[in-house]
Amino acid sequence: MHAAVSECFFKYPFAKGAAYKRFNCIYQAHAHYGPDAMGAQYSLRLQVDLASLKVGQDVDSGTLTPEEGKTTLRWVTEKAYAQASQQQAWVAAQPKRN
Repeated sequence: MHAAVSECFFKYPFAKGAAYKRFNCIYQAHAHYGPDAMGAQYSLRLQVDLASLKVGQDVDSGTLTPEEGKTTLRWVTEKAYAQASQQQAWVAAQPKRN
């Protein structure tokens, strides 16, 4: 999976006209290898992938500059992981049931 994602980064620059293709390539690689390769964070990673596709569309259309797109991606990723961490902490704090 890592080689497939690395190929996406190599093949498609994060630039207007190629950003969506880059994130679609990454999404397809993650979807192809699935939860076994991605582990417990699979659904979280797919949510970030879907948000990245939207950012890629916005960069390609000129709604966002590549720099604004990078800032947006950082925010989306940090927010998603923060929410996942909170959820994991909540689940861990729940009493065990027999």
